[in-house]
Amino acid sequence: MMQGLSRELRRASRRARRKRANELNIVSMIDILTVLVFFLLVNATGVSILGINLPSSEASPPQQQPKGLKVVIRRDGFTVADASGPLKQLPVTATGEYDLQGLGDFIGQIKDREPAEDKIALLLEPGITYNTLVQVMDTVRVQPAGPGHPQRDLFPQIAVGDAPQAAPAAAAPQPAAAAPAGGGAP
Repeated sequence: MMQGLSRELRRASRRARRKRANELNIVSMIDILTVLVFFLLVNATGVSILGINLPSSEASPPQQQPKGLKVVIRRDGFTVADASGPLKQLPVTATGEYDLQGLGDFIGQIKDREPAEDKIALLLEPGITYNTLVQVMDTVRVQPAGPGHPQRDLFPQIAVGDAPQAAPAAAAPQPAAAAPAGGGAP
């Protein structure tokens, strides 16, 4: 008899173990999620994603209109312009490279005239390489330290867009059709 009882006890303990293995204990998961939600709520205060600063409802509109400064990047060089029109053309150098030094110097002069302005738009012609875009962004964003001046921010707020279509070159006048020799009809 003892043998049958122990077999029954073994069977019962196996069934109990299987039943416990099939149950999902979610108490520890709920504890972890509660702590995680609390942590996220506490640390979410003042988080700025991608440095986006949205204006508040109390912000007053700007007193002066922005200059609308832009650099048009084409295969043949740069055009620096503002709302009034083109300011300067910087063609590619004889070696076929962009004049980034000249662009940086001219942008620095504009910043000297308009120290409060911090926005610029870079307008790219199709086919401009990513490397060129990055170099121009670095050039217009910060002026490196040099003799007589420390490093300074130029135009840190950069917008990127498509360049307007280039004006077609003036077509050369076509010569007039030559009149047939011999004059009119007989």
